Amino acid sequence: MSDFDPPVFVETPRADALASVGKRALAQFLDGLVIGIPLLVLTASMGYTLTDDSISNSELTWLTVFWVSINLVYNIVAIAVYGCTLGKRIVGIKVVNRVDGGRVSWNYSAVRALIPTAVQLVPVIGPGLSLVVYVRAVFHPLRQGLHDAAAGTIVVKR
Repeated sequence: MSDFDPPVFVETPRADALASVGKRALAQFLDGLVIGIPLLVLTASMGYTLTDDSISNSELTWLTVFWVSINLVYNIVAIAVYGCTLGKRIVGIKVVNRVDGGRVSWNYSAVRALIPTAVQLVPVIGPGLSLVVYVRAVFHPLRQGLHDAAAGTIVVKR
């Protein structure tokens, strides 16, 4: 059901049913706050601060793995179970299967979450590459980012 499969639609989604790129960006920002603020508090409660120069490389690695894991679990579970994260719910959008508009499976939810995460972890150029994943939605007729295309999903208004 990725972009490489033949594009078969039970019903072609109307352009006005698709979520705007602006709403998607706002939802992403809100999800960053939903995850980031509690993780900052938790990290600080473990004794780490943003200006802590005494963090070893191994501690920094484990903190990064912890933060990335929480982000992945949040996105995978929310999309597979509810069709939206908290940020998407607030903004009024949801993720659906592009073929039939149904629920996204666990496997495709994982693919959708892993692609932007894996790209962001590329040293030095990761943040720039992550823009490529999302900016594709601006130019695609179904407003699919690379992660949506790989998972066979579209984002629609609720």
